[in-house]
Amino acid sequence: MENNLTSPSRYCIAELSTNVLSDFKIILASLQGELKLNDNVFRGVDGFLAKYFKKSDTVQDTIDDAKSADGVDQLSTNIFNIAHLDTLMDWLVDFRSLFFPADPNIPFRFRFSFRCESITTPGPPFSASIYFETEDISTTTGSTRVYGEYHHGDAPDNGFLPFAARALQVFKAQPTRHFLHAFILHGTTLELWVFDRVGAYSSGPIDLAQNPQELFHIMAGYGMMNDKEYGINTFVKCLGPGSDSYISFDEGVPSDTASSSDGDVASDEGTIKKLYLRQEMLAAPGYLVGLGTTCFAASESTTDKPNIVVKFSWRADNTIDEPQLLWKLRERGTSGVVEILGHKDLVSIADLRQDLQFPGPFVNRTLSCIVTSPLGRPIRKFSSISELLGVLGDLAMTIKSLFLNVKMLHRDIAIKNLVIDPQEQRRIRNSIIYQGSYSVDPQGILIDFGAALDLEKGPPPRQIVGSDGFMAIGVLRGEPHTYRHDLESLFYVFLWLAIANDSEHDHAHEILERLPKTSRLQKWRSPDLDFEAVWKAVEADMSPEGFEEILGEFSPDFDPFKDLARKLRGLIFPVQDGVIFTGTDTDEEAAARLCDEMADAFLKEYRRKWYLY
Repeated sequence: MENNLTSPSRYCIAELSTNVLSDFKIILASLQGELKLNDNVFRGVDGFLAKYFKKSDTVQDTIDDAKSADGVDQLSTNIFNIAHLDTLMDWLVDFRSLFFPADPNIPFRFRFSFRCESITTPGPPFSASIYFETEDISTTTGSTRVYGEYHHGDAPDNGFLPFAARALQVFKAQPTRHFLHAFILHGTTLELWVFDRVGAYSSGPIDLAQNPQELFHIMAGYGMMNDKEYGINTFVKCLGPGSDSYISFDEGVPSDTASSSDGDVASDEGTIKKLYLRQEMLAAPGYLVGLGTTCFAASESTTDKPNIVVKFSWRADNTIDEPQLLWKLRERGTSGVVEILGHKDLVSIADLRQDLQFPGPFVNRTLSCIVTSPLGRPIRKFSSISELLGVLGDLAMTIKSLFLNVKMLHRDIAIKNLVIDPQEQRRIRNSIIYQGSYSVDPQGILIDFGAALDLEKGPPPRQIVGSDGFMAIGVLRGEPHTYRHDLESLFYVFLWLAIANDSEHDHAHEILERLPKTSRLQKWRSPDLDFEAVWKAVEADMSPEGFEEILGEFSPDFDPFKDLARKLRGLIFPVQDGVIFTGTDTDEEAAARLCDEMADAFLKEYRRKWYLY
């Protein structure tokens, strides 16, 4: 197999027939940046076979018990000469019949099937994907347990990344799994791989020409694994095909002391022991390496309307401990933020890679399950511009409360992290209109504190944190994050919504695909991480002259709010000596004043729209 993981000349995308090519290109480009040989991709890891195929005696017994030695010999001979998809499928069926015959006494986990898809166009040289799929109806959504590829000996070696990209498709369908077993058989060379949220590692090449029966040891070993050994997240269970999955928590402390619990979910009535997850995910990663954040809507029964969010995420060591921050927010009684109900650490990469000897260090990550409330409506799905203005005003006050009362910065204010509380009467509307005061129970809610910073633990480090398209100019320059940067990002959220008016997409790159190529927002993000080019473009657009060009892109629905946008720009970027000021006044009175002024700007428009409509 090619060692070069980054050479684009090795890609053979045009030969794919089973994947959408545009999606495959995106995945391939992503993996090119994620996976680097001898950084987070390791070949020939010591202990690989001993760890994952330690049932060698049982496997050998299975081989010895096969119906006939002739059948084994015939399978050994045929595997290297397969040139068609039908022939490959026949070989796999024969293998299964020989080694795992239908028998009611066979443990249920051994009942698996194969699915094959052609990678290349019809005709030699032949290549195909092989999927080990479970027949166990009680398992989690997604039946694939192992991904493999068969390449005829005459087929070109297209390198590692296309193989990894196809394996990632399984991760996308099952984003909560811990890891994925995969293999690639090219001619007489077999290599076994494991992919996880840190990278990938392999057994190294295995020469089957010297010992063809080694293939049977491997294939039978895969067939005898249980879900945990396959890398499935067994914390998530399922009652049957098409049914909701669920998670169970141990019995724990009542809700009034829930902040000290680890593994229990608190409600007003006490402790929730079981939560049912809806099949459609609220969020799922399109990448392999990283947090792998996956969110589900959930409820305490299959018939209740979902009102809870269950989030799975792999946090790296020495990074933000989101559950800890959420418990702090709950203890302080902070309004306008998502409320944690419980959490549980499930497993770490170090645990999963135990007994393996790597030639270099790897990043350790811990998978957490975090349960929060409320299940909000994405801010992009505002029911009216009036509602949006009220929500943005709430969020400005939440940023104030976080900084002044809790000593915390969110650091990732973006469309994807802002929701609207589903309880329509959370805002005390009469007091807002007639008294000009905010309800202490806001309708705008901040979620995802995975990048948040607890200032009580020290000053902010110099690092670029945030979402592409929404980061403040100072952050893009590498300056320490401040409360004003969070307000600046909130202002950008308003601008993105006013220009794109996109109710379907959260991320800048998705929104930009539907905007004209001439839109000034096209320069507000950088796929190649050229942050200097981005901050210069944004700074130019925030100048008095450039901002009029931004206003010229407002969608028709937001035309009446151009004066509001000018007001907000003047607050965030006051002109000093003919130049816009992008710094931060760190005085607490100045911080409170700026947050109040920004909230009041939204509030005045909210009042006006309330009277008009």
